[in-house]
Amino acid sequence: MQSLASGPAGQRVSPWWLLTVYLLHTIGELCLSPVGLSTMTKLSPTRVVSQMMGVWFLASSLGNYLGGRVAGLFETFPLPKIFAAVFAVCMVFTLIAVALIKPIRRLMGDVH
Repeated sequence: MQSLASGPAGQRVSPWWLLTVYLLHTIGELCLSPVGLSTMTKLSPTRVVSQMMGVWFLASSLGNYLGGRVAGLFETFPLPKIFAAVFAVCMVFTLIAVALIKPIRRLMGDVH
């Protein structure tokens, strides 16, 4: 495939890196979505299962919206600062998720 983008100092960059990133994100989404939807149906009260599945998709759309807003900052802030901020936010939410593992398992009871 022909190089289309310019990298640092005018070097040509292959578009394969972008295709690879999209492929990895798609595979990750295909692995995560069924597990999340299954968990929503197992843990939600019967009368609100469809509403909770909607909340799952709403959370996904909110994440995409926030990702788009961050992408809009590429012109304003230097790239290393944006990546550092994204990394920091991801680490904070990872720590929150790890801290909630035991309480969530306790709430799940016999559901597996």
